[in-house]
Amino acid sequence: MVTFDINSLDHSVFMRAALDEAELAGKAGELPIGAVIVHNGQIVATGRARHVARASDLAHAEMNTLLSAERYLNEHARDGCVIYVNVEPCVMCLGAIVMSNIRHIVYGLEDKWIKPSGMMSMEYVRRHVESYLGGVMAEASVDLFKRFRPRDLAIMQEGRWPGSP
Repeated sequence: MVTFDINSLDHSVFMRAALDEAELAGKAGELPIGAVIVHNGQIVATGRARHVARASDLAHAEMNTLLSAERYLNEHARDGCVIYVNVEPCVMCLGAIVMSNIRHIVYGLEDKWIKPSGMMSMEYVRRHVESYLGGVMAEASVDLFKRFRPRDLAIMQEGRWPGSP
């Protein structure tokens, strides 16, 4: 049995693909968040935020990507699938990633407002997530948010609503 090594991947290549999805989302008036799922060094699914287009608060980039890869994940998720997302997954998306059996999560910009990394202390999540790597190309995500959603960037970076103490 071959053991998957997350460090064998060039994270910048796959994060660039997630950022490309985020750029498309931003241009469409959505939150500039994109995601890709990688297996065996190949992108098997892509997605981006579509809250406005789908009139749904559930249409997060990660959720759209997971849904587009649903059949594939049923066969391969435990076998070294990695999800790349340019912003740290929220608690809903992190839960969905865990329940989809994706064991490796790579993200760019940390979300200090929602603080989903706190879920990593849950025993169930710790057992299912083998790697949780942040900060990959975070500045590129910052640049996208500066262009498309500066207020949301401030909330994520400061961990508080603008004007609150």
